[in-house]
Amino acid sequence: MSAQAEPADDWPRYRFSPEEAERLRASGMAEEARPFTLDDVFEMMRIGALDPDAKVELIDGAVIEMAPEGMPHVRAKMQLAMSLMSRAGDAVRVVIDSTLRLSSTSAPDPDLYLYGAELALDSLDGASVGLVIEVSGTSLARDMSKKAEIYARHGVRDYWVVDVAARKIIIHRDPRDGAYSSLFTALADEAVAPLAFPDLPLRLSDLPVIR
Repeated sequence: MSAQAEPADDWPRYRFSPEEAERLRASGMAEEARPFTLDDVFEMMRIGALDPDAKVELIDGAVIEMAPEGMPHVRAKMQLAMSLMSRAGDAVRVVIDSTLRLSSTSAPDPDLYLYGAELALDSLDGASVGLVIEVSGTSLARDMSKKAEIYARHGVRDYWVVDVAARKIIIHRDPRDGAYSSLFTALADEAVAPLAFPDLPLRLSDLPVIR
């Protein structure tokens, strides 16, 4: 899989404040620099050019603002996490709201991702992560298009978009040439299991917020 594409100029880029932009320039990193790396982002935080609490992710070398989360999104995400963590056992790790490093210039923050406990967290990449989940409200269009392209391009084999309003999961599998060749939908009362963890099925209707 190709690990680099043109910068994501049509995504909502983070707007650095004048003070942050000045710190960037003083450090030798121009606001318009392309592409930024994840190490650059960590350096921005260290020098005060980026608030560590800012809701951003690194996509194709650009610092991108994440869509705001409404309460239905937050509730669904937490209940998904609780359901998966309570049944995962020692063999599976469930990560919430944390950076997934796909390459040096792409590090999105999915709502959840799962990986085998035998793997080291800092060794994960798109090909080795077991499952990526995005919980969608206002971000549905982006999660189904731009995010799907990013995950497919980096070899994520199992990507789920949980559409809270429509009470369904859109499953993306079999990444080929930067796109998923297999898409299907699991309705709220249908169970679906991750490819990497077949003993961990999920049914949305089991979650109080989805019922």
